[in-house]
Amino acid sequence: MTAARWYRLGLAALLLTLLMAVLMQALKGDWMPPEISFSQYGVGPSWWAFSLFSLGVAATPLCFDRAMPTHRAITWMLLIGAAGCLLMAIVHTDAGGLQQSTRAKVHMVGSVVGLVMVPLGAFGASVLSGRIHRWVPICLTLISAACLVLLLVSAAGVDTLGVGTQRSWALWQTGAVLADVAGMLLLAVLARPRRQPPPGGGDPRHPARTSGRPGVTAGPTTS
Repeated sequence: MTAARWYRLGLAALLLTLLMAVLMQALKGDWMPPEISFSQYGVGPSWWAFSLFSLGVAATPLCFDRAMPTHRAITWMLLIGAAGCLLMAIVHTDAGGLQQSTRAKVHMVGSVVGLVMVPLGAFGASVLSGRIHRWVPICLTLISAACLVLLLVSAAGVDTLGVGTQRSWALWQTGAVLADVAGMLLLAVLARPRRQPPPGGGDPRHPARTSGRPGVTAGPTTS
């Protein structure tokens, strides 16, 4: 499949992801940042919207990676992150956010893997693409890492924001999810296929025309 088709497929997956992000909040009646945790959007009758969102997060950066290949290590990062998101989509957490059951712990493992590897791969691809100043994705990576570290600290029972450990967890988790979305949006801009110049160079909008004499070409016509 061509790079242009992979890019269009990535755009479709990105639009699905953004649509499901809004829909799952509306169906749950709990707008971000959530009261308990982001994973609670997957609990209850509207679980399917959360699952489709997670699948979109898994597929979008992989499609853009195929449209704009950078390095094999980046692809592996995105594949590992996609596996975590797939686990999130299939195995949902417990209601209430206590995460005491085996199912909830499996879901938590998937969410951590997805929240770490997807933005890491997306921002890494952005740096290696050479299409943007490297400090933009590097700064976004540092923001994502800070959210994840503080998320884990909050999960350990530390009130990092002075609003309670559960609320702190929800806020930092929201920041980490937004970092995922930022990585996908950045790839959507950078992976857009670029028009290739014709063989021999020149402006593709003004192809050279022959002058009628062997070996001589005339410049672009003017109107």
